[in-house]
Order: sequence, then structure tokens, then C-alpha cells
Amino acid sequence: MRRTTKVLVNGLFLIIAAVVGAGLSEAGLRLFYPQPLGVWHHDPVGLALHWPGLVTYLPQFGQTVSFNSAGMRDREHALKKPAGVFRILVLGDSFMEALQVSYEQSFPRLLERALEQKTGQRVEVINASVSGWGTDDELQYLNAYGMSWSPDLILVVMTLHNDISDNLRERFHTIKNGALVTQPVVPASFLQYKVVQLKSLLAARSHAFQLVNRARRSGEIRVAAGQLSSHVVELFRDGGDSSIARGVELTTLLLARMQALASADGRRVAVVLLPLAVQLSDEKFRGLAQTATGSPRGLDLERPQRMILGAASRMGIPAIDLLPGFRAWTAGGGDAVFLEREGHWNERGHQLAVDIVVREMVARGLVG
Repeated sequence: MRRTTKVLVNGLFLIIAAVVGAGLSEAGLRLFYPQPLGVWHHDPVGLALHWPGLVTYLPQFGQTVSFNSAGMRDREHALKKPAGVFRILVLGDSFMEALQVSYEQSFPRLLERALEQKTGQRVEVINASVSGWGTDDELQYLNAYGMSWSPDLILVVMTLHNDISDNLRERFHTIKNGALVTQPVVPASFLQYKVVQLKSLLAARSHAFQLVNRARRSGEIRVAAGQLSSHVVELFRDGGDSSIARGVELTTLLLARMQALASADGRRVAVVLLPLAVQLSDEKFRGLAQTATGSPRGLDLERPQRMILGAASRMGIPAIDLLPGFRAWTAGGGDAVFLEREGHWNERGHQLAVDIVVREMVARGLVG
């Protein structure tokens, strides 16, 4: 009996020591080495979303970010569209999620204010964008959740170097005999889903969990970064590898399905194409080409945009290309639009993009 009691007491002390140690580790990391926390979770079929109502500080960006009750980096919106309002649903990835800047300085918020000022009508921009999304994820969101917002215009904002490679994961849709086919996704079991949600919750709350997770996945992250760099080069190379052609075909079919879904409900789809930072400077692009091919003329600077613009034109989808405007801004000595060593827009980048998009949307009659 005494032996059993001793074992139980020792076990209790070990548990207490482990809890205290974990608490001290967490407190120390929060104070002296804060980690980038997650803001995402997944629905039962694996679509990445934000935690509804989450408010958190992101030390890597120096921003406190919040998400509304629908899990959007946005203010609250009524599900039913108010009378007399032109509603735009923005679908994009981390550029539109815009965790690097304040909500008030992000593209969707700036777009709403600028369109109201320019057109004199009531405009509501709903930002459903999530980091890591490609067109495949966006179509999945549109089918499952997006159309319930009754948007008048669905604005698909494409980060070309990411979206085409993201779509090649073919998580929700694939190509068979030249047609888009929905993948048979089996929802996770109750227990599996709870485990995934618990991990996502820890990633959003625990600095210690994130530190361990980053260390565990460091090799995987390096491999993914290398693959993306190779993919970017192939996007610019004439006659690139076959995966690029398949990615463009799949992206085109995904946009066509979006257009069919929207038009069946009396809605419209428009596309905005975001430039890569390396495309803004001839000198930097020649450096990329020289490194990748051995020749400063070995890559075609405008090829990614040209492929998507051609596909959009054939489908009758309005497409706004930001590359000419961003290149002109840079050539004219304008302030930097990308954050140093980070790759996303700063406040100037978001504002420049809105200036171009508003001008184009009004000129093409896409509002109202």
C-alpha cells in the first residue's frame, strides 16, 4: 500500500513539474522569443479558414489582427445584403489576407472606401481571403460558403507564382479528359477532426507549440521553398515543363466554373493579377534569368500574366493586370511597394493596387 502511495505521489509531482515547466517555457517565449502564431483552422473536408472571432498579436509583423464572426480579416457583415448596396466578394491568398498591415490599410478595406468615393454609391467589400489559397480552394469556398453572401461581383485576386502551383495540389478539383472534375473528398471522422482542430488551436495560442512545430517542419519548409523557386522560373520559361501547362489549364477550368456558378445566379466574376517583385525591375529580372538559364534574356518577363490574360479573354472574364502600373511606379522612382525580406506588400503597395483597380473597375463598368 505504501509503495502504491509513493508511486502515486511521485507521479503527481512529475505531472505538476511538467505543467509548471511548460508554463514557464511558454511565459519565457512570450517575453523573450515570441513565435509567429497561427490564425487558421480547417473545415471537415480540409479547407483552410480563419478562427472566428480571434484577436491575436503577430510579432513577425508587429500587428494585432482580428477576425470577424465569419472568420474573415474584415469587419462584421450581415449575411443578407442590405438594399441598395453593391457587394463585392474578394477571394485571394496572403496578399489579400494582409496580415502584414493594419486592416484599415489593406486592399479590401481601401477598395471599399475608394469605390464609394469614386462612384457615389454604397459599396460593400467582403474579404474572404486566406493565406495559402489557390483558385482550387477559392472555388471550394465559393461552393460551400461564398455564394450565401449574395455578391454582385466576385473578385478573384491571383498571385500567379503561388496560385498555379497551389492548384496543382488538386485537393478539391482535377482534370479528366479535358474537363474539370470535383474530387471525392471524404470528411474527417469526428475524432480526426477534433485532433486537427486541437493542433490548430495550439498553433494559435501556444508559442512553445509553434517553436517545436517550426523545428519539426524546417526541412519540409525548405523543400517547399525550393520547389516554389523552381516553379517560378518555369513560369517565365517559354516551353516550360508540362506541369506548368497542366496548372494553367486547371486554373482556366477553375475560373470557368466560377464564372458559370456566378452567372447562373446573376453575378459576375472579375480577375486581378498581382505582379511578382522580381518583375518590377529589369535589372532584377535579368539577374534571375542569368542565374536560372545562363542568359539575361533566357526568361520572358510577362509570360505568367499573358497566359492568364489570354484565358480570361477567351472566357469573357474581365481581368485587371497590375504589372504595367507597378512597373511604371517603380521606374518613376516611387516608394517601395514590397516589404523587405518578406515578400508581401507594404501600405504603399496596397494603396497603389487599389488606385489601379478602382480606375479599371469604373472604366469597365464593373461596379453598379
